[in-house]
Amino acid sequence: MRTRIAFMLLIMCGCIACTPTVSNKAKILLDKATSHYTKGEYNTAKLLIDSIHTTFQHDIETRQQARILMYNIEYQETARNLAYLDSIIPLAKKQCDSMMVDYVLLDTVYVTPKTYRHTYFDKQAPATTLICEITEQGNINIISVNAGKARNHVAIKVSSDDAFADTQEVPVGNAYNYQFTDLGVQWEKVTFDKNTQGDILGFIELYQNHPIYVTLMGEKNYTYQLGKKSIEALAQSVQYAHHINQYVELKKEHHKLTEKLAWIKQKLVAEESPY
Repeated sequence: MRTRIAFMLLIMCGCIACTPTVSNKAKILLDKATSHYTKGEYNTAKLLIDSIHTTFQHDIETRQQARILMYNIEYQETARNLAYLDSIIPLAKKQCDSMMVDYVLLDTVYVTPKTYRHTYFDKQAPATTLICEITEQGNINIISVNAGKARNHVAIKVSSDDAFADTQEVPVGNAYNYQFTDLGVQWEKVTFDKNTQGDILGFIELYQNHPIYVTLMGEKNYTYQLGKKSIEALAQSVQYAHHINQYVELKKEHHKLTEKLAWIKQKLVAEESPY
């Protein structure tokens, strides 16, 4: 009997010795995460690191090593994304520069940000029409110009066939609804910014190869056909604004990632781990 009991105890001790401890289980996960990291499989590595922090909350040493590994992953991902931005930002700038020849910088000495206008609008004779202006950030404003008979218009609608788009109202007396008389001619200039212009520009870009009519919405509506050259200049301005905005956003993202990379370096130095 004693021999049998001793034998059973020996077997139990062997089983216990072969069973991985909690710490060993965490270490196994960390080794797997490290293996995926060295292969560039960052998402899988991050999932394993999350499992370590969730499942083995009391294994401080392994979690610290997992945290260092996560910093290294974030460093590599951020450096990769920065390298990509470094390759495409010059291309985006080149695109903007190539389009800039068709635009003039307005006289905005006391106004920021810098604002540009298509050369066609700059050379066009004063008339009832639509023009647009683009800021250096890629924002675009539509300006509805009415010359001659007072319309007191507060909104516009553009239409082609059975489709249309319209703006919100900008009341008379608002800073963006400007009326004045010059050499006996009554002028109205209503500016619609990104908050009030609706999808007017998107509509013009979509229907640029079709006849487009503009209706001034005011005390008495007035409709005119938008000139072909004006349509082309408006559609081109939409594209130019898009490319400027894209370039500006890329620069912002580059700045953000540069700061993030510096922050990760500090964390790795604090952890006394090479990156």
